[in-house]
Amino acid sequence: MEAQGEKLLQRLADEEQQLLKKIEQAKEEAAQIVAEAEKRADGVRREAAERADKAAQERRSDAERQSGAARDEVLERAQKDVTEAEASAKKGSEGAVKRILEQVLP
Repeated sequence: MEAQGEKLLQRLADEEQQLLKKIEQAKEEAAQIVAEAEKRADGVRREAAERADKAAQERRSDAERQSGAARDEVLERAQKDVTEAEASAKKGSEGAVKRILEQVLP
C-alpha cells in the first residue's frame, strides 16, 4: 500500500510538473501573441498617421489654390477699377484742360 501511495504521489508530482511546463508554454505563447499584436498595432497607427498627414496636405493644397484664386480675382477687379479710374481721371483732366484753355485763350 505504501508503494502504491508513493507511486500515486510520484504520478501527482509528474503531472504537476507537466502542468507547470504547460503553463509556462502558455505564458510564452501569450507573450508572443501580445508582441505580435503590438507590432501590428504600431503598423496600423503608422499607416493611419500617414493617411491623416496626406489628407491634411491635400486639404492645405486645396485651400491654398482656392485662396490664390480668390486673391487673383480680387487683384483683377482692383486692376480693372484702377484702369477705369485712370481713364475717368484722364478724361476729366483733358476736359478741365480744355475748359481752362478756352477761358485763357478765347
